[in-house]
Amino acid sequence: MGCLKKITKLIIFILIIFAFFAYGGYTFVKNKYDSYTKPERSVLVEEEKDFGNLSLVSADYTLTRSLNIFGYRKLNALYTPKNQKITILDLNSSDIINESDFIEGKIEKKLEDFSSKIVNSPIVPIQNIEINKIGKIQAGSKLVPYADFEAEVKMVPIFKIKGTVAVYETKNRDGIVSKVKDKIKKEENITSKLVLSLKFPTGYDNKPVKKLLSQIEL
Repeated sequence: MGCLKKITKLIIFILIIFAFFAYGGYTFVKNKYDSYTKPERSVLVEEEKDFGNLSLVSADYTLTRSLNIFGYRKLNALYTPKNQKITILDLNSSDIINESDFIEGKIEKKLEDFSSKIVNSPIVPIQNIEINKIGKIQAGSKLVPYADFEAEVKMVPIFKIKGTVAVYETKNRDGIVSKVKDKIKKEENITSKLVLSLKFPTGYDNKPVKKLLSQIEL
């Protein structure tokens, strides 16, 4: 009897899956997903003002956004001439990583600690970070600190990567969902935006990151 119930449940499950695909369920979900992650440029610029004014970002960057799976809002900028991906994360706080970490020599440790969160880190876990250069980029009326670095991929130390990390702070509008609402409230809703690009050394170039930052009005 128990075996029959299991077979019946399996048949029902297969029929539901078949109906989902047969009656356009996949297409409906995909369209909903695409409309959120890949809206028209004007829509994304208007809805993501918390990341800064993105209206001046040039057309050689394809802007998309990701679903909030790890608890962090995330924008992606693909620099199409070099097929180089740049990620901008809202860290929900200004404590995890902030602008002063570059001056105080804390950026290596804080970036490594953040990337090593197994459960909810939205970036590749890295270790043994070596900073090659620290500088600042003019983004509208603000100077944004950045650092070029080399690092090892955690768990696979034979793989080395190059990258650039930058951080700027902006005020989020009311109503943005956050995992640390109380902390943000105390800080008047000001949170760090982490800008990160990683690639194997032979193909990495920091110019797309610096160019993108220079086109964001802060």
